Amino acid sequence: MEPSMKNTIIGAIIGGVVVAGGYTLFSGSDEKSASPSRTDNPTQTRTSLPTGEADKDCKDFKTQREAQAFFEANDPSNDPHGLDRDEDGKVCETLP
Repeated sequence: MEPSMKNTIIGAIIGGVVVAGGYTLFSGSDEKSASPSRTDNPTQTRTSLPTGEADKDCKDFKTQREAQAFFEANDPSNDPHGLDRDEDGKVCETLP
């Protein structure tokens, strides 16, 4: 096989892989990569919830276990305090 033909075939294969990979990456068909939508602003510090109740943040707890118990006792399905930002069911994961 001639070197120029070999280079053409290799180039076509690489081009196909790049196009297919780009399509897969940008098609948005992977639901696992979609981030959960939140309605609150994580950069904004709240002092109270819309209900008038004092807002709790991770800094209000000494341990992750304490924060987790509070979370589970206070409507974890809605997470009104925003303690579970990644929505994995575990809150304040950086606390001891």
